Amino acid sequence: MRKIKMVPDLPFHTNCDITIYDVTEGTEKKRCKINVEYAQSDVEQMKRNAPTKEEVLEEYKSWIYDLVKYYIIDDWECVEGYDRVLQIIDEKISPYI
Repeated sequence: MRKIKMVPDLPFHTNCDITIYDVTEGTEKKRCKINVEYAQSDVEQMKRNAPTKEEVLEEYKSWIYDLVKYYIIDDWECVEGYDRVLQIIDEKISPYI
């Protein structure tokens, strides 16, 4: 299982870029960059399957996990930054739920 660190860029109104670093071996190695989109239309689409805010956040968490796993080709756990990423998403989707 890889250990990763997430570093969000400055969040925009509709999306945020997140840089993923592998810190498994004690040094930071940039692995990928993902873009999380949370515009009203994105949130509305997620609300079809997950009607509550908590369920939408779980959908985002699952999507992030699967996407990062695809890029690093391994299971992973976040050792830093995941809480900040989820806080950004929570703040940005609140007006739409």
